[in-house]
Amino acid sequence: MLAVILATLPQPIDLDSLDPEHARQLSGRVVAAAFMNAAPPYTLVGRTVVGPADREDGAVRTAVLRGTRLDVEEGRRVDVVGMLRVIDHAPCFVGMAFVLPGWVELRVEE
Repeated sequence: MLAVILATLPQPIDLDSLDPEHARQLSGRVVAAAFMNAAPPYTLVGRTVVGPADREDGAVRTAVLRGTRLDVEEGRRVDVVGMLRVIDHAPCFVGMAFVLPGWVELRVEE
């Protein structure tokens, strides 16, 4: 019984340093992510997007929070519980720029 309870608890992760290979192992699981927000928050379709600083591994790390979250500021620690997803983006236009090659996004969705 205890094993079942422990298996349902969110896996704690540090989104700042999460390695893409480890993220792939945890993809689809509920995690308790913590990170230092380095991105100016923006709201799109009722969701607020924030994230830690970029690393040199080429993966983009984001957290998608429910609602308009005016309380989330740059330079502050953020804790979020949600589903971890690894998204392999194909090359595409982002705004007016064509991004080539594609990129990997490590996303936690509340």
